[in-house]
Amino acid sequence: MTIHVLDRNVGITSEQLADVERSLQFAFDRFSSHVRAVDVLFSDVNGPKGGDDLHCRMKLSLQGKGDLVVEGKGFAVEAVTAETADRAAMAVSRCLDKLRDVQGISMSGQ
Repeated sequence: MTIHVLDRNVGITSEQLADVERSLQFAFDRFSSHVRAVDVLFSDVNGPKGGDDLHCRMKLSLQGKGDLVVEGKGFAVEAVTAETADRAAMAVSRCLDKLRDVQGISMSGQ
């Protein structure tokens, strides 16, 4: 699984980048045979105004199953990464469950 992180006006430090990569590896480790790549975009929505303005967009490229996009908003890079990665992992799990259900139905109908 490859991870690409793009920082758009947030100023992510090298330590935060390492934390983001570790968090994503942990969140998607159990799906390693299904997730080819994770592209993460961080952007500062409100600029210097402050507030809940850190936007995180994760695009997961799934092996032979298309892409999933999950977005989150928060104050800190680590927190918004963890929350968005958790939601993305649940989305991958649901996608794989649906695929198994469809395959199970088509196989039992033969």
